[in-house]
Parts: sequence; C-alpha cells; structure tokens
Amino acid sequence: MRQRDDPQACIRAGLRRRRRTLGLTQEGAARLLGMKRLSYHRIETGARRIRFADLAALCELYQCDPVELLQDSRLAAAYAHAAGTIADR
Repeated sequence: MRQRDDPQACIRAGLRRRRRTLGLTQEGAARLLGMKRLSYHRIETGARRIRFADLAALCELYQCDPVELLQDSRLAAAYAHAAGTIADR
C-alpha cells in the first residue's frame, strides 16, 4: 500500500517522531504500554491498524492530543496532494 493511500500513515509517522523525541525505543514504548514489542512495531509499520484504544494509550504515553496527530495527517495529505498536482503538470 502506498503511503498516500494509507490514511493512518501520517499518524504513525507522528507517533514515531514523538516516541523518538521522548528518547524511547519501540521496546521501551511497548513495555510502558503493556504490549509486546512486535505488536508495537506492527502499529508503527502499518502491519496492524491503529485502533482507537491504541491511539488513546499512545497519546497518553506521548503526552499529546489525538487531534494534533490528525492535524499532522491533514497537513501531510494536503502536501502530498499539492506535490502530486505539481508533478502532474
């Protein structure tokens, strides 16, 4: 699946940035969330869809509001659309 066809791709990218900013590894984040590292890895890579409960727990851990990630998603989608339009010219 291409990134622009995946509505959760930008949310996952935002989660990765926040995890790294906090200095957490996937292992550390998974431990704090009470899940296996592979489960967490699947969320970040898109092998597992982000469920609302996952998103709520991640936002609590990363001290952010889900709206911030959704706004990031809209901005990235708008950028991808604009870049595609420019490329098509």
